[in-house]
Amino acid sequence: MQEGSFIVFLKNKLQRFKGQTVSRATGKSGTDFSAIDFIKIIDINSFGNLIFFVFNDFFLSMNFENSGSLLVNKSKKTEADFSLHFPHSEINFYSCETQIHQGKPTDFFQFPTDILNQKFDGELALSQLQQSFADENIGNALMNQNVFVGFGDLVRTEALYRAKIHPESLVKNIPEKKIIFLIISAVNYADELVEQYKNDEVNAKALIFDKKICPKDKSEIQVKISSENNRKIYICPKCQKLF
Repeated sequence: MQEGSFIVFLKNKLQRFKGQTVSRATGKSGTDFSAIDFIKIIDINSFGNLIFFVFNDFFLSMNFENSGSLLVNKSKKTEADFSLHFPHSEINFYSCETQIHQGKPTDFFQFPTDILNQKFDGELALSQLQQSFADENIGNALMNQNVFVGFGDLVRTEALYRAKIHPESLVKNIPEKKIIFLIISAVNYADELVEQYKNDEVNAKALIFDKKICPKDKSEIQVKISSENNRKIYICPKCQKLF
């Protein structure tokens, strides 16, 4: 899945459309989007892999999944999955799933689980980890979207490295203070990552993700495949303790 930080970066690029009136909405899914024509966008927000366009009585969600993307006032050779048209501009979405929901995003989604949201509840995350995932390894538990929305491979790898925790450590064996520090590290790094996407510095500033040598002790980085989701995770066996 894509990093929640990347979705927030995209959301921030779209803020200039907040308050604008949609001229026309088009899509190739066969869904009738005429309800969006000629109405004002009240808010643009995000949750994990989703970007929301909020209107008075309903909202539109765009799910970016693993490879979703958008272009403003540009298009690809292939037809966009969905487009929002304005008098002098347009937003084209690719590899995205579009849905219309009646009500507000808070009626459907638990924002206190999103590490990039101001309402994120670290104490709730700690409690859920310790009570529901005690016998799982921390690397897999962090990717559970019921506990941590916004986690991707990059945030998981870098947060565990910052907290000096080996991803194969069982949650129940990790001291509580260490888990708290891990949660704080994840939130802080996710916030930093938004700016890194903006400045195209993600790869340059990653400490061990997609790297071969640990920047601290110069030992070789290990690459393992998660048994839970078949995704890569990078580890420094010297810096990260196996609990």
